[in-house]
Amino acid sequence: MSEWYAGVGRGALAWSILHGALWCLLLLQLGLFLGLLVDRGGLSLTLSPEENSHFERLTGLKHVAAPLGAAAAPKPDAPVDAENPESARVALADAVVVRTFDDAGILPSVWRARDAWWGGLLAAAYRTFPTLRQNSSALVVLLTAAAVTWLVRMWTVAQLRMRCRLAASEVARRLRQHLHRQALRLGAEDLDGSELAGAKSLITEEADRVRVGVFQWLYCGARYPWEAAFLVLAAGSVEWLLTAQWTLFALVGWYVIARAQQQVERTRRLAEDRAQTELKFLADDLGHARLVRGYGMDDANQQQFQAHMDRYLSQLLVLDRIQDNPLWLRLVSSLAGAAIAAFLLWLLGMKTLLGFITLPAAGVFLAAFGLGMNAAAHWRRLPALRSEVAIAVDRIWRYLDRLPTVSQAVGAKFLQPLAKTLHVERVTYRDPHDRLLIDRLDVQLAGGRSYALLSLDPLEPKAFAYLLPRFIEPQSGRILFDGEDIAWGTLESLRAETIYVSADDPMLPGTVMDNILAGRTDVTLPQATDAAKEARAHNFISRLPQGYETSLDGRADPLDAGQRFRLALARALLRKPSVLIIEEPEAPLDEDTKQLLDDTYNRICQGRTVFFLPRRLSTVRRCDDILFFQNGTIEAYGPHALLVKESPLYRHWEYINFNEFRRE
Repeated sequence: MSEWYAGVGRGALAWSILHGALWCLLLLQLGLFLGLLVDRGGLSLTLSPEENSHFERLTGLKHVAAPLGAAAAPKPDAPVDAENPESARVALADAVVVRTFDDAGILPSVWRARDAWWGGLLAAAYRTFPTLRQNSSALVVLLTAAAVTWLVRMWTVAQLRMRCRLAASEVARRLRQHLHRQALRLGAEDLDGSELAGAKSLITEEADRVRVGVFQWLYCGARYPWEAAFLVLAAGSVEWLLTAQWTLFALVGWYVIARAQQQVERTRRLAEDRAQTELKFLADDLGHARLVRGYGMDDANQQQFQAHMDRYLSQLLVLDRIQDNPLWLRLVSSLAGAAIAAFLLWLLGMKTLLGFITLPAAGVFLAAFGLGMNAAAHWRRLPALRSEVAIAVDRIWRYLDRLPTVSQAVGAKFLQPLAKTLHVERVTYRDPHDRLLIDRLDVQLAGGRSYALLSLDPLEPKAFAYLLPRFIEPQSGRILFDGEDIAWGTLESLRAETIYVSADDPMLPGTVMDNILAGRTDVTLPQATDAAKEARAHNFISRLPQGYETSLDGRADPLDAGQRFRLALARALLRKPSVLIIEEPEAPLDEDTKQLLDDTYNRICQGRTVFFLPRRLSTVRRCDDILFFQNGTIEAYGPHALLVKESPLYRHWEYINFNEFRRE
C-alpha cells in the first residue's frame, strides 16, 4: 500500500478531493437555483447605515440618497446607477435605510449567505458577473454552470477510475509475474498435469478476480470517504445541529435493519442445513430397498420417508419466505424506516417553518444527505470487497509459498556428459499426493544404448524419466552419471546434456525458427536447418507458407501432431545431448510420419543414450532393452524378444496395448 499512496494513489487522492469539492459546488448551484425560483429576485431590506455600507461592499450596488421628503420625486438630473436594479425609492428616516429590489437575480441568496464561510466567494461572483443580477440571465448562467460542473465531475470520476484501474492492473501484473516464475519452478515436477491446470486457473481466473476486487476496493476507498466528508460539510453548512441529528438517527436505523438482515441470514443458513440433512436421508433411504422388501418393512419405511419429506418441505418453505423478503422483515424495516424518516423530516420542517432554514437551504440539505447516505452505503462495502480479494490472494500466495523440491546444491560443479554408465542407486520417489512411484530402485545401465520405459501405470516410467534431468527429486537414493552424483552437478550442465522431448509440449510463441532455437543466439541458420533435417522436419517446414519464418502463435497452428513432434526433436537435436528422453505422441500418425520417425530414431540413437516412452510397438522392438516397471521396481529387463518369452506381465501389457483392436 505504500507504493499505492506514493505513486498512483496520490493522483487518485487528488481526483477524489476534487470530486467531493465539485459535489459541494453542484449543491451550491442547486441552492441558488431553488432560491431564484422561490425569491424571483425580490429582496426588501431595512438597514442601518453601517449595515447598508456592508451591503454595498458585499454586493457592489450603490444608491443615491435623496433629502427627506424629496425622495418621492427625484430631480431629473439626479445621478442614477445604470446597473442598480433598485426598483423602489431609498428612504432615509431616523438613520434607517429601506432598500427594495425586484428582478435582482441571486441577490437574495447572496445576502442570506453573507455570514457563511462561502458567502464571500458568492458575493465576489455576484459583483464580478453582471449576468447574475437579473433573473433570466442568472437562470441561464446557473443552468449552464451546473451542466459544466456535472461534466467536470464525470470527468474526475473517469480519471479516478482510470487511476484505480491502473493500480489494480499493476497488482495483477505483478502477481502474474510471480505466478509465472513459480510455475516455471514447479511445472517441471508436474507428472500428471494437475499442477499445470491449477497454475492456469490462478494466472487467469484468480489473478483477474484480484484485479477486479482491488479495483473496486481502491475505487470505493478513494472516492466515497471523501465524497461523504464533503457532503457532510455541505449539509453542515446549512445547519450543523440538524446534520448531527439526522446522522445519528440514520445510523440507528441502519443498525436496526442490518441486525434484522443478519438474523434472516442465520435463519436461511439453518434452514438450508436442515433441508440438506433431510434430503440426504431421503437419498440414503434408496439403498434400503432390499432390506425393506426382504423384511416386510414397507409401511414403516413409507411412514418414515413421508416424515422426512414433510420436514424437508417445511424447510423449503422457510427458504422461500426468506428469499421472497419475509413479511416480518418488511414490516420491521418499513416501520423503522418510516418512523425515522418522519421524525427527521419533522425536524427539518419545523426549522424551516420557524425561519431557521430557508426552503432552498432545506432542498440542498435533503440532496446532500441523500447523496451522503449513498456514499456511506458504498463505503460500507469495503470490508466485503476486501474479504473477496483476500480469498483469491490467499489461494495465490499458498501456491507462491510452495518450495520446489529441486534446487542446485551449494558448490555444485560442472557435470560431464554421460559416456559409460548410468547407475540408479536405491532411489525412492513419492509424488505430491504421496503415491509411491519408484520404490528403492537399484539398476545399472550402460551408456550409448536405447531403452524403452514401460509399465501398466504410465506414471512410473515417466517418474523415472523425470529423475534423470532432475525435474523431480527422489526422497532417498541417488543417480550417478559415470560415477558422478547428478545432485552435485549444476542444473545447467545436467539439462544441457539430458533433454526431455515430449509430444505434448506446446509450441513456443514465435516462428518455426524460434521454436528450433528456443532462445539460443549462438546458432547459425545452417546449424538449425541441419537439426531439422536430422529430425526429418526440413521438408514439411520448407512447404509452409513462410518456411522457417512461419508464425506459430497457437491461434492458427498449421502443424499436425507428427510435425510438432519432429519439430520438438529438432529443437533437442540442435543441442546434441548425450542423454535423450523421448515421449512419443498419443495421437495417431500417418504411415509416412511413422517411416520418417523410424529413420530418425536410427540416426539419433547412434552415440548417445536414449530413453523412449513409446506409443508404438515398432519403437519398443527397436530398443536395445526394455525396463518394465511394476509397483515402483523393475519387474522385467531385457530386449523385446526375451521379454515376450519370459515375462507374463510384459505379454499382458503388449496384448492390452497392441492387440488386433489397437489404434495403430
